[in-house]
Amino acid sequence: MKKLVSALLAAAAPAVSPVTTAYAAVTESEYTDAVSGIRFSTFSILSEHRGITDAAVQYTDPQFKQKSPILQSKLSLPPVEQISEIYDHSVYSDAGTSITGMEPSPRENDIFLVSTARGSSNTITEPKQISASLQISGVHNSGIASLVKLAVIGTASGELIYVWPNSKVYTAPETVPFHRDYYGAVQYVPYSTQVRQTDIYKQYYKSIYIREVQHDRGIVETVSSKAPKTIEYSIDF
Repeated sequence: MKKLVSALLAAAAPAVSPVTTAYAAVTESEYTDAVSGIRFSTFSILSEHRGITDAAVQYTDPQFKQKSPILQSKLSLPPVEQISEIYDHSVYSDAGTSITGMEPSPRENDIFLVSTARGSSNTITEPKQISASLQISGVHNSGIASLVKLAVIGTASGELIYVWPNSKVYTAPETVPFHRDYYGAVQYVPYSTQVRQTDIYKQYYKSIYIREVQHDRGIVETVSSKAPKTIEYSIDF
C-alpha cells in the first residue's frame, strides 16, 4: 500500500486507464420506453463512461492541520519523546467503483436532431451537442468529490459532453407513415465508489525533518452517484 500511495503522490495525476462500459447498438425494431411509455422506432446509447482505475487525489484536511502536534524541542525529554509527526495531507484513492443498477432513468435534456422524410436520408445541418454532469449524493469534501468524478467519469469536472457529427446519415424506411424524427437526450446510471484514505505525516526529531510517514485509514466512505450517458432515439410520424 505504501508503494502505491508513494507512486500516486509522485505523479500530479494518475495515468488514465479507461474502464469502459459497452452499450448496445441501434435497435432497428420498435421499442417502447419503459419510463415514458413512448414508442421509439430506434434507440441507441452513444456515450461510454470512462473512469480512471486507481484514481487518486490529494487533499489537505483543515481539521487535521489544526490538530497537528507541536514539535518537541525540549532537551530534557528522552530522544524517543522528541520525535513528532506533523499532518501534511491526505490521499483519497478509489477502492472500487461499480454500477449498482441497470434500470433506465427518465430522459432529460431532450434535443431535436433531424427529421427524415419517408424513404429518404438526411444529415444534421447545424452543430448539435448535449452535456450533463455527474450527480453525487450526500455532502462530501472537495477531495472526495474530485475522486468520485475521476473514478466514474474520468474527468476532473465530472462533465460529459457529446457532439453529433455532421457526417452521420439518418434514414427513414418506406414503412414509416410520413417522416422519422431523431432526438438526443441524457439518462443516468447509478454508481457506487468506495473511498480509501491515507494520511501523510512528516516526522521530525526536534525540528529536524526525518521522513514521510503514511497512515492507512482504510475505506472511509462509500459514495453513491449517477453518471450521465447520451442516448439517441427516433419516433415515426
